[in-house]
Amino acid sequence: MSTDAPTPRQSDAFAELLRGSLLPTLAAAVVCVVVGSVSSPEAGWSAALGAALVIGFFSLTLLAMKRTAELPPTTVMIVVLATYTAKVLVLGVVMFALRDATFVSGYAVGVSITVCALVWLFFEMRAYRHLRIFTYDPQGAAALPGAALDEETKRERS
Repeated sequence: MSTDAPTPRQSDAFAELLRGSLLPTLAAAVVCVVVGSVSSPEAGWSAALGAALVIGFFSLTLLAMKRTAELPPTTVMIVVLATYTAKVLVLGVVMFALRDATFVSGYAVGVSITVCALVWLFFEMRAYRHLRIFTYDPQGAAALPGAALDEETKRERS
């Protein structure tokens, strides 16, 4: 019996990844906004914009992964590429809309995006390591047709 919905363990894994990376990134975003605000109000708002972009984009990526966890690999690739394309287009529209804005500090946006992205990625990798999910199937080699022959051949040669 197969189900299309992710198993509870997979849903828990995506929730753990989100929780493990979202909370530290929110803390880093607050630090970026405070540091930016000390510099100028424009830098504070700009840092908040950069942090919001990172948190929104990376959360969207985890949501897309959760929704496509049980789909065939080709479908997952299509969804991932479509999501990536949409994020690049949104980022391009934001950059185009704010290109001449005097109320936005490009430096603050860039620093905030860099800091928040690095924090998110570090803590997402850390959360993934703590999940202890196999990246390979330990029983998979025994299921291969050639594996039985290899074991049999090894016994004969011994």
